[in-house]
Amino acid sequence: MSSQIIKISRPTKIELLRLRKRLALARRYYNLLKDRETLLLQTLRDTLVKLIEARTRLNKLLREAAESYNTALSIYGWNFLEAQSRAVGYRIILNAKYKNVLGVWTLHYEPAAEPLSEAHLVPELAQLQLVRGDVVKTLSEVISYERTIVNIGMEIARLKRIVNMLEKVYIPRLERTIKYLSMKFDEAYREDVVRIIRIKRMLEARSVGEASKR
Repeated sequence: MSSQIIKISRPTKIELLRLRKRLALARRYYNLLKDRETLLLQTLRDTLVKLIEARTRLNKLLREAAESYNTALSIYGWNFLEAQSRAVGYRIILNAKYKNVLGVWTLHYEPAAEPLSEAHLVPELAQLQLVRGDVVKTLSEVISYERTIVNIGMEIARLKRIVNMLEKVYIPRLERTIKYLSMKFDEAYREDVVRIIRIKRMLEARSVGEASKR
């Protein structure tokens, strides 16, 4: 029994009141964490749907880019495409910004600038260049959604540990301790009542005996 209750230095009624307040606070905290966990799970599902849609768009764009590249490669050859690629000066730069999602901080990525069009490119490579901007934008969305899913998943795992600890360890121990102390105080109260009744009867018997002697 001692291993299933909270150790108390002095089991008093004041301590019992404190334990009841702690139990009410723990239950309220448990409900808040459960609500937050539910909201985070819903956000996780919504973000996962957005990630799947973004990945689908990205795969479609990459297929279009691959078709344009293969067409240009079959028409102009590798050396020509290599020379054209060197003439296109463009670096992919993503801006990272912190974003708060239900108390979870995550990174949101956006392209720093739109790619410039090159007038000297052949039609097949020009089509590839048009797709390039959409690829970069969609790729940044995919990265943002994946980072958000990872961070929310870690927060949900942390909340689950706290919720399980409250549900299976802390709250049951408080309940058992409160029940144990209540039973102990009730037993002490009954013993006091019985003792008072006995004392009262002894006094009554003594007063009757003294009256009979007179």
